[in-house]
Amino acid sequence: MRDMMRSLRWRGRRDLVVEQVPVPSPDDDEALIHVLWTGICGSDLEEYLEGPVVIRGPVTLGHEIVGRVVRAARDGSGPAEGQIVVVDVVTGCGACFWCLSHEEGLCPSLVVKGQHEDGGLAERLVARADRLIPVPEGLGAREAALAEPTAVAVRAARKFGPIDRRGGLVVGGGTIGLLVAQVLRHEGAERVVIVEPDADRAAVATGLGFDVVWADSPSDRAARVAALFPDRGVDLVAECSGAPGAAAEAIALARAGGIVVLLSVTPGTTPIGTTEVVLREKTIHGSAAHMWDTDVAPAVALIASGAIDVKPLITAVVPLTDGAGAFELLADRTVSNIKILVRIGEE
Repeated sequence: MRDMMRSLRWRGRRDLVVEQVPVPSPDDDEALIHVLWTGICGSDLEEYLEGPVVIRGPVTLGHEIVGRVVRAARDGSGPAEGQIVVVDVVTGCGACFWCLSHEEGLCPSLVVKGQHEDGGLAERLVARADRLIPVPEGLGAREAALAEPTAVAVRAARKFGPIDRRGGLVVGGGTIGLLVAQVLRHEGAERVVIVEPDADRAAVATGLGFDVVWADSPSDRAARVAALFPDRGVDLVAECSGAPGAAAEAIALARAGGIVVLLSVTPGTTPIGTTEVVLREKTIHGSAAHMWDTDVAPAVALIASGAIDVKPLITAVVPLTDGAGAFELLADRTVSNIKILVRIGEE
């Protein structure tokens, strides 16, 4: 009889239940991971509230995962037993144009743990061993749980090209926005400003050393941003809020010839000003996925070195047994949360 474990299973909208399920059996190239911490993000919340959007349910949610190897891969690949690791969650088919171009996140047959197959809100997880990122000594597993969203920020920053001595603006001071801002600063941005209305999030951003602007009117926000970049305007703009109209506003806030990276998805149709893009020759990139080597590994290194400070972003910790409560907490707009972590293991 197979060993059993606890798993937080999504079965429908606002229907999450801790169930006993069999411990998964790893293939030869997979390691068995004892999950320690798993973060909840906006896409998880979207599935909880509105899904299925991307997921193929019923499924165990969670794609921001750190754990300890309890059974190394039989083929000898990947870390040894006992190593704390960040789990890469993006897998392509390995044979299409995008996979062969090292862009597996764009693969038509993409599989993401926590969406298309069981993820990290469980006591055990199997994962491809050669894509596990070791957590260096001195970096706590709790902080390492933010490596996946940091990898999103690392990838997005790369879309900007040269950052040194340029000005950056981040629209949205949630998890991704605060991480993008820190990556831009680490890469040499001359100044980074965050647009954020929530007072608690703004306080975290200020505590991290960033200027924060807000005004209820878009024109007033634009004026405040312009006053902080009086020379030529904002070179680099990252839209991380997902708020209605935010994409168009981000494009408008970029200077002529500026670069905009969109990281969030707004439900429904999102109009943008093509005049701003065409006549002022602005460049727009989308950014979502990440690769284990070019994005996740550098993210772990940035957190471990202290270049990225993730501790102020962790605003709540809950046990796996109250996983559904964590989703309700994140959904409660009267409470300001940035990153909620689910504690699964003992470390």
